[in-house]
Amino acid sequence: MAWRRLAFFAATTALLALAGCVHAQIDDTAPSIETLKSLRAAKVPPIALGPFVDAGGQAPIARAVIIRGSTLSPPKGASFAEFLGMSFEKELRAAGRFDASAPVAIAGRLIESRAGESHASLGVRITVLRGEGPGFSKDYRVETRWKGDFIGAIAIPEAFRQYNALYPLLVRQVFADPALLEALKSP
Repeated sequence: MAWRRLAFFAATTALLALAGCVHAQIDDTAPSIETLKSLRAAKVPPIALGPFVDAGGQAPIARAVIIRGSTLSPPKGASFAEFLGMSFEKELRAAGRFDASAPVAIAGRLIESRAGESHASLGVRITVLRGEGPGFSKDYRVETRWKGDFIGAIAIPEAFRQYNALYPLLVRQVFADPALLEALKSP
């Protein structure tokens, strides 16, 4: 009887250890209908993208999100800041508002990227760029909270999913800001 308990304990420990050692890449997100409608309704002109970079300096942004020893990374060859830039480009393309040679561009500096077992947050400083240099600049931030789970096989994928969902949410928040939309349209 004792050997059965020992075998059960060993098997359970091995499964929990395996569940805690996952390496995944962030999922590509689809453009959102809300952002598409917002961009079209605001009659935003074609927009180019400037660089999307990490904040660096005093607030370095992690190159990976780690939950219980499991790692979520940006796409190969990219940072989370570059992934955010790709998310903006995807939304602009879907709305028919992306033009790499447009005189107006938006650039971003990722200033926050955090995830835990029951919370995640993402922040960016968006700057509107014109021929004469930077213009409008504003910080945007989104966060989410959920009920974390004790079981790693449930908690880790949920944390990764919740963090991943912040990218289109942040893009939507930026393009829903009337001040930014006005800055994009102003000559």
